[in-house]
Amino acid sequence: MELQQCWVRYLKAEQLMEQGHWPEAHHLYSEVLNNLPAHIHLALEDENIKPCQFSCLLIALRDATVAQSSILNRMGQYQNAFAILNQSYALLQFISLETNILVQRTSSTLDKQSDDLLHYMGAFCIAQSDSQWMAEYEQLQKAHHYFAQLKVTSDSFHPTHLIN
Repeated sequence: MELQQCWVRYLKAEQLMEQGHWPEAHHLYSEVLNNLPAHIHLALEDENIKPCQFSCLLIALRDATVAQSSILNRMGQYQNAFAILNQSYALLQFISLETNILVQRTSSTLDKQSDDLLHYMGAFCIAQSDSQWMAEYEQLQKAHHYFAQLKVTSDSFHPTHLIN
């Protein structure tokens, strides 16, 4: 699916979600989330993409993920709701390790979207009131800590050169 088509579906899904048409929004968000990661990876390879454009892709991924997870949660599909959050979170974590200049220039946005998804997963796990979900969240927090350490290590090997 072309990026423009993906964006149109994303906007339509937001509209449907606001109107309470969850099944239709769920379908559109599924299409978006099946295609948006590929567009994010293509953007990483595109020398002409601007940091603001890449940031919009990251924010759209976060927003679509949270909305889709909310719909799945309402449908009682708790494992799927959590999985969709975790999948996008993992994607953002791995992208943040890239040494690409675009990643460096959007690192604060990338970190914020990743942190937001971690926060949503934490709220989800706490709301489940189940020790298994809390253990899952503890594992996520540990992984988040390790990724932060990897980023620091990666940054020390690849110094950033900024030109004003």
